Amino acid sequence: MGSKSTLRTWTFFVKGIRIQGAHEYTPPELSIQVANLRGGAQDAPTPVDDGMEALTCQVKFWGIDTDMLAQLGCVTGQKSRFTAYEGYMSNGTALGTIEELEGFISKVTRDARSGESLSEVSVTVDIALNYYKQMLEGRSLIEIDTERFIRRINGVDQLSGLATKIRL
Repeated sequence: MGSKSTLRTWTFFVKGIRIQGAHEYTPPELSIQVANLRGGAQDAPTPVDDGMEALTCQVKFWGIDTDMLAQLGCVTGQKSRFTAYEGYMSNGTALGTIEELEGFISKVTRDARSGESLSEVSVTVDIALNYYKQMLEGRSLIEIDTERFIRRINGVDQLSGLATKIRL
């Protein structure tokens, strides 16, 4: 069993430029679509991995950031790269993760403008992803590439057998 790790700090970048006002980041949810198959002699269905749900993440930042907002929509031939760095403490030792993300901003939601606390007005962006990779201290934990038929978990490509059969 591993030791407890506590997230202490994080930063978020778009195309190598730090988003200064970023104050909330929600990493992609990893969710498997489950199909239930039932044969004639089965009392209950057998769950089957039927691929993954769409990958999205969300970032919230104060004010306005033109570098971030310029990534709205899908531009032919271009894919935006985002990077999240996280610093953890584990038994007095600093550990770091790097999350590489590729996709485009699919939604921009601006906070309501009220009469008080205008300095805390934020913009929330949803990012539709076609690539996600999480590394811990140089070790690959998760890598999902929707266009190249790759789903690696702890270095094991769960789709390689199928990819070979269909000549990918």
